[in-house]
Amino acid sequence: MNQNINLLKYKKQIILQGPPGTGKTREAKFIAAEMLGIDDVDDLIDFSQFKLIQFHPSYTYEDFVRGIVAESRGDRIEYKNVNKTLGLFAEEALRNYKASTNTSTESNIEFWMDSNFEDFKYEIEKEIEENEIILSGDITLFKVESDNFRYGKNWDNPSRINFIDFKNLVKAIIENKFKFSNQQIPKEFSVHAHYRYTYYNALLKIFFEKYNYQGESYSEPSKNYVLIIDEINRANLSSVLGELIYALEYRGKAVESMYNVDGNELILPPNLYIIGTMNTADRSVGHIDYAIRRRFAFVNVHPKNLKVTQGLEGFDDILFNNVADLFETNLSHEFEKKDVQLGHSYFIDKLKDIDGAPMSIRLEYEIKPILFEYVKDGVLIGEDIKQKIEALTPSI
Repeated sequence: MNQNINLLKYKKQIILQGPPGTGKTREAKFIAAEMLGIDDVDDLIDFSQFKLIQFHPSYTYEDFVRGIVAESRGDRIEYKNVNKTLGLFAEEALRNYKASTNTSTESNIEFWMDSNFEDFKYEIEKEIEENEIILSGDITLFKVESDNFRYGKNWDNPSRINFIDFKNLVKAIIENKFKFSNQQIPKEFSVHAHYRYTYYNALLKIFFEKYNYQGESYSEPSKNYVLIIDEINRANLSSVLGELIYALEYRGKAVESMYNVDGNELILPPNLYIIGTMNTADRSVGHIDYAIRRRFAFVNVHPKNLKVTQGLEGFDDILFNNVADLFETNLSHEFEKKDVQLGHSYFIDKLKDIDGAPMSIRLEYEIKPILFEYVKDGVLIGEDIKQKIEALTPSI
């Protein structure tokens, strides 16, 4: 496993490939746990620096990176661009990368801003639930959304205070680029705020009554972020990744997205690692083209006799070897044994597990059905192949 970890650190993205049952996803989780400093892989599920998703044939760029969602606005529908799984994960990894590598005054202000802004949004949400937040006259702040504060007379022709504009104004005020007052906000800082300065100024006043930047120095430890993509080749990768094919190779460099979310740039930082798993026996999925292949390192995960390699008592090595022999004597010349031979996980006796089953059950309802499917698909051939499969018996 150490070799795979070193490879991942170097390449940033790897694919574990092999036939079914070789423990590719399990191996990916162990690598992720090691990269994240976690002792128990079961703890990964609730860890913020870890994500696991599974691709499928209908998976798209809009599911994975960025897309459009529809939101109800009273009696009308509004469409907006949002980050999806990778977009959100990369955004958090990039924030940490910047915070841990840049100790400038500007970075300190951004870190202070990001930390306090999340608290500010929460406080505003609580205040809205309990009281009205009046911005001017009968205009109130009435909702906190994913990227803006909504204000108006409820949903009667509402407008918004954009998070990105608001945060930029806070930063500009702290840096003394303009003096905070009730006057019109200069266009150079935000055209949107320039024409809505009454409402932006009212909310800025609330913010600075709660928070006061004292020139604090912040430092954040560097963190790794690991994304596992199970069955990565089941989706059309060129379509799903889009412009990120470039970003995979040039980490830390911005690429332009077709969807604008706080700007249209996307960055995959150096502290974001991607592990894919690929079933080499699955011919129903498309191939991975050369442009994508050269951006990943491919690691073969082969079937192993666990009684020999690990001394596992609950492993049926006799049945494992008998099944392996089928791929020596009855394999079609169109296939390679390493791509289709059943993996070792099928031959582990699960009787002692909760809701587990003995090897005899696994043979009849897991192993034999796959082998017969191989016969149907022309992977295993020969006049005697069906009889050989039927004759298989467990030894434990």
